Amino acid sequence: MAAYSGGQKGKGCSNGKRGKNGKPDKGSLFPTGLPLSLGKLSPQQLAVITALLSNALKVDSVLVDRNKDLQIVLTGTLRRKTKTDKLLEELEEINIGDLLDAISNR
Repeated sequence: MAAYSGGQKGKGCSNGKRGKNGKPDKGSLFPTGLPLSLGKLSPQQLAVITALLSNALKVDSVLVDRNKDLQIVLTGTLRRKTKTDKLLEELEEINIGDLLDAISNR
């Protein structure tokens, strides 16, 4: 995949491909002056991008088979974290013995 080089307006695509009229080919990854074309993304694609950027989804695995087909497995939840969930995440790092000692010393 070609990387976006941060080209200036009017300089074309980072992959250098241009059509006969001097404009980037329709198959280009990045249109002139923009990092990507958001106008052609479906609502589902925008939702996945937003969920990935906001850490609501994480990449669980990337699978490539012998036919070079690619599958990306994403995991996430629609449930918001409660105070208990956040507390349990903090307690995951604490040793059980230390936790019991702290409770008994109260």
